[in-house]
Amino acid sequence: MTTARARTTTALLTGLTTVAYYAVPDVARTRATRGWLKAACVAAGAAVAVPDARQAWTELQARRRRTAGEATNFDGRRFDGTALDGIPVATENLAQSVLDNAGDGPAPSADARTVARGTAVVVAFAVALAGSVAVTVAFERWVFRRGEAHAAAGVRLAHTRTGLVLGALTAAGALIPDPSEGR
Repeated sequence: MTTARARTTTALLTGLTTVAYYAVPDVARTRATRGWLKAACVAAGAAVAVPDARQAWTELQARRRRTAGEATNFDGRRFDGTALDGIPVATENLAQSVLDNAGDGPAPSADARTVARGTAVVVAFAVALAGSVAVTVAFERWVFRRGEAHAAAGVRLAHTRTGLVLGALTAAGALIPDPSEGR
């Protein structure tokens, strides 16, 4: 369970690394220097996230061990394929399956359905990841162009101002408790 103090500290550090990340163009003029400074900000942000990630990993492992312990206590005799009144459930399911698939040709095997489902999950994940990267890159470019336009118009610390807003939003988001913490 994350304490309020740890959550606040994490939120502040996350907000500060976000401000620093977006303020880099006000400090560094060359593209290479900006790249190295932004990489350092990303590394600092990742370092801030390590304790929470470690705690989440530990909780996940503990939950898996509890679940595995429950699975070893499984009583398979209750699920032997017969209904409570002695009518075989498998026969009812087979009859319904035959009626549902009449004339459709051979039904795909369980292995084929599993492979198809796994492929669909991988494709969906890849599309979601590519979309996320595309949206992130577009947002970063938009923020940079907007900051450069403000700087060209004579606004001092144009990128830092944007960073302060985004850092405040990031810190506020980090203060929102995880739903699992209410249990």
